[in-house]
Amino acid sequence: MANTLNIERGTAQAARKMLAETIVWDTHAGVACRPTLDLSFLSRWRDGGATFIGLNVGWDALSWQESLRCAAHYRRWLELHSDDYVIVDRFADVERAKREGKLAVALDLEGANALDQNIEMIGAYHRLGVRQMNLAYNKNNAFAGGCTDEDIPLTPLGREAIAEMNRVGMLVDCTHTGYRSSMEIMEISKTPVIFTHSNPRALWDHERNLRDDQIKACARTGGVVGINGVSKYMAADEDCTPETIVNHIDYVANLVGVDHVGLGLDAVLDPDEMPNLVKEFPNVWPESEADQWDYSSWRFILPEQLPDIAEGLLLRQYSDSDIKKIMGQNFTRVAAAVWI
Repeated sequence: MANTLNIERGTAQAARKMLAETIVWDTHAGVACRPTLDLSFLSRWRDGGATFIGLNVGWDALSWQESLRCAAHYRRWLELHSDDYVIVDRFADVERAKREGKLAVALDLEGANALDQNIEMIGAYHRLGVRQMNLAYNKNNAFAGGCTDEDIPLTPLGREAIAEMNRVGMLVDCTHTGYRSSMEIMEISKTPVIFTHSNPRALWDHERNLRDDQIKACARTGGVVGINGVSKYMAADEDCTPETIVNHIDYVANLVGVDHVGLGLDAVLDPDEMPNLVKEFPNVWPESEADQWDYSSWRFILPEQLPDIAEGLLLRQYSDSDIKKIMGQNFTRVAAAVWI
């Protein structure tokens, strides 16, 4: 028994040491967007060992005005707290944050309703710090199909949006996007496409999760699938552990290679947030979920558990170099190629 404890302690120490040596990248937080939000909670990512977090400033339930206000407020808040945080305008800012022991924060959009059907807004959001965007959040819109709605192709406006995102250097995200639209996006994008927080459907059959051919198409673009730590997209509620998320990482790594899997925990820190969001925006959520699920039962892998994920990968006999890829270097590679 004592020998087993020593092995476990040694593995945990090795995991923390490894994370200290590399960029640790969580590509999406699931915090609700508010134009007056105090962002002090971001310290939990830094304390958990993260170098980078992607923070959403809008989603399709909000008006474009609200999303724009959130982006302006978040950027100002981060600039006022520059002793601890670095707003990411270019990839070099991430590297600087690592050197200085700060948390790099980039903004993202979940759905293109924030554009007010005007692709010129993409450049405006980019100047505010938005570095990744998906076109639809669950439901269909003027740009693309959502993953819980009728499976429609990418619209002409959606094609224009992808071209503009490629032009300005904004990462194209297909999380929450419908199957046909996502496959078309991955065909036409001239830069690698990512899924910031999506899990394989083969392990957990939910319409929000990805089919194998979507994962393979993402890898063909040179992109990365960020595995999320949300119980409803991983397994049964009671099975929300680092080992569960490692199962999903393992599946994608075996399917398309270790170079195409990373992390996008989609962590919600407030246990009341999901039930409150469902009440506030009932039309965003699929009817099948509203009838069957108690959102108060959702569980999340939290930023403090990042070292536990690395430890779980060590216990699965992943090499140090492969663990560093999964924990951050894969998304680092893609961001370095796209952010200009």
